[in-house]
Amino acid sequence: MAQVLKDEIREKILVAALDEFFDKGYKLAAMRNIAANAQIPTGLIYSYYKNKADLFDAILRPVLYDWERVLTAGGEAGHKHINTEIYGLSMAETDCLLNLFDHRKEFIILIDKSGGTKYECEKERFVKDIEAHLLEHQDDHSTDAVFIHIIANNFVDGLMQIMYHYQGKEWAIMILHRLSKMYLSGIGL
Repeated sequence: MAQVLKDEIREKILVAALDEFFDKGYKLAAMRNIAANAQIPTGLIYSYYKNKADLFDAILRPVLYDWERVLTAGGEAGHKHINTEIYGLSMAETDCLLNLFDHRKEFIILIDKSGGTKYECEKERFVKDIEAHLLEHQDDHSTDAVFIHIIANNFVDGLMQIMYHYQGKEWAIMILHRLSKMYLSGIGL
């Protein structure tokens, strides 16, 4: 008879895996540590996830975006937080970033701790998509492409610093607004 999978066990696995991947990164994370922290036998994890990569995918699901689609969506998406305004960012971009604040650990894992996985180049892809978006929307089309690359890369690094030093959503929004204004006003957005 097949074992009935329980939502509470799945949730315990996800919580323990999030902590393990955050603390150790993908390469050094161990299924036995996840099981121990979830207080279940290691083999039980494999009833829910076929392997470590499958579990890693489940952890990252809330922060996996098609960045290009988000950046080109503009104001099309419904704005969940009507009083939230971040300089130079569309409603879709703002909503995406607010979600990332709610899933900071997952985003940090995706960007900084996913070496050895299919996500290990996610930061570079994110920077490249921001760079393409900035190049397309700049007022002054004579701006050097390397300069735009530096702005995009520094913006992502700044976002990561907000994630690592998070002091609450209001604080993060205020810092992100200031960061966006500093970076984007200088390139004509």
